[in-house]
Amino acid sequence: MIHPGWLSLLPFAVVIPVSMITRQVIPGLVAGLLTGAFLQTKSLFHAFDQALSDLYQEMQVTGNLHLVVFLYLFGVLVGLIRITGGVHGIAAWLEPRIRTARSAYAITWLSSLATFMAPDFRIITVAPIMKEVGRRLGIKPYDLAYAIDVTSTPLISLVPIGTAFVGYMVGLLAVSLKHVGVATNAYPFFLASLPFNFFAVIILIAGALRSFQTRHSARAVLSDEGDTRSASPVVSGIPDAVTTISAEDPQEPLDVWSERATPSALHLVIPIALLLFLTIGLTYLNGSAPQRSVLQAFLHADAAKAMITAIFITVLLSLVFYLFRKQEIGRLMVGAMSGGNEMMPVIVLLLLVWAVSYVSTQLGFSLYITKVVGHLIPKMLIAPSIFILGSILSYFIGSSFGTWGIMMPLGFTLGIAMHASLPLIAGAVFAGGTLGGFASPLSDNTVAMATVMKLPVMKLARSLLRSTAIAGAISAVLYGVAGMFA
Repeated sequence: MIHPGWLSLLPFAVVIPVSMITRQVIPGLVAGLLTGAFLQTKSLFHAFDQALSDLYQEMQVTGNLHLVVFLYLFGVLVGLIRITGGVHGIAAWLEPRIRTARSAYAITWLSSLATFMAPDFRIITVAPIMKEVGRRLGIKPYDLAYAIDVTSTPLISLVPIGTAFVGYMVGLLAVSLKHVGVATNAYPFFLASLPFNFFAVIILIAGALRSFQTRHSARAVLSDEGDTRSASPVVSGIPDAVTTISAEDPQEPLDVWSERATPSALHLVIPIALLLFLTIGLTYLNGSAPQRSVLQAFLHADAAKAMITAIFITVLLSLVFYLFRKQEIGRLMVGAMSGGNEMMPVIVLLLLVWAVSYVSTQLGFSLYITKVVGHLIPKMLIAPSIFILGSILSYFIGSSFGTWGIMMPLGFTLGIAMHASLPLIAGAVFAGGTLGGFASPLSDNTVAMATVMKLPVMKLARSLLRSTAIAGAISAVLYGVAGMFA
C-alpha cells in the first residue's frame, strides 16, 4: 500500500465530476480507475496494465463472482417471463378488474406484489394498463404516473428479497465493508440498513396519501404531446438500462418477441412465487443449526449463496414449466440470452465500482480519511451530508446504482473515521440514490414512464419535484437527528 496522502482522494474526486459532466456513471468510474492506477505506477503506459490487474483482482473474488452470476441469471429469468407472455398476461388479467378511480389506485399499489423485481419491469408492465384505464375513467395521467413511480424505485429499494436491487446492494455492501476492514455478513447488515432509507419510506407515505386521500380530477388531460410513436421503450427489467430503438429495427428485440406471445399470467406468477419460496427456504437451510431459532438461522446464513442457488434452480424449473406449457425452445433461448445480456451494463458498472474501491484502498484512502478529513465533519452531520451529496449526484446522473456505487465506499470510510453508525450511513447512501432514480429527468424510470404514458419527460419530472424536495428535506433532518444518537 502506498503511504496515504491527499492524492488518495483523487480517484473519487475524478469519478464524481466526470459522471456529472457526462451524465453517465461508467465513464466516471473508468476515469477514476485509470487515475488510481496511474498514482500506483507513476507511469501512463503501465497505468493501463495496473487498471486491468486491479479489475481482474476483484473479479476473482468468490463472492463477487457469485453476484455477477446472480445478476446475469436474474436477467435470464426476466427475459423468459417477458418472452412467454407473462407480462402481457398480468396486464390482460388486471385491466377488466379496474372500474373506478379508487380501484385503479388500489390495483396500481397491489400490482407491486407481482412486479416488484425491478423498477423498469414494473413500469413496462403496469403503465400501459393504467394509461388506458386513466383515459377510460378520466384520471389525470400525472397522478397515475406518480402512483406507479412511487411504487417502483422507492418501494423496490425496501424489498429485502427477490429483486435485482437486493443482489446489487448486498454485493456492494460486502465489498465496501471489506475495504474498511469490517468483518460481518453483508445480508443482515443490509436488512439493518433498510429502516434508515428515510426518503423511500417518506415518499411512499406521501404517495399513499396522494393516491387514497385526495380527490382526483374527473377530466382526463392525456394528450399526445411528446408522443414518441416512432420509437417504443425497450426495457430490460433492470434499473439504469432503458433505450429506445426504431420500430423498423430488423433485429427484433425482446419486446417485439414478447408482443407475439400468447398472454398468460401464470408465466409470471409461477416463476416469481418459486423464486421467493426457494430464496427463503434455502437461506434458512443455509443458516440453520441445532439450537438456532428461525431468526438466528437467517442472520447466520450466507444469503448471497442462497440467492444464487435459488435463482439457478428457478431458471431451470421455469424452463421445464414453459416447455410443459408448449413454449418453443428456440423462443425460450432467445428470451434467456437477451434477458441475461441486458444485465451486462449493471454487471460492468459493479465490476468498475469494485475496482475503484480496491484502488482507493491500495492508495490509503481509508487511512487518510480517518487521519485528516474525518475530523473536519461533525459526527451528526455525516449521514445528512452523505444523503444530500448522493441526492444531488443521483439527480444529475439519473442512476441509483451508479450513485450507490460511488457514495458507499466514501460514506463507509467517513463512518469508520468518526465512529458513526454504518447501517445509518448505508441507509443514507441508498436514500440518496433512490431520490434520483425516482425523480431525475435523466432516470431511465422517468424516461420509460414518459414514453409509455405519452407525457413530456421534463414536465413529468417537474410533477415529481415538489414532493421529492419536501421528502428530501425531511429525510435530511431525520438523518441529522439519527446521527446525534447513533
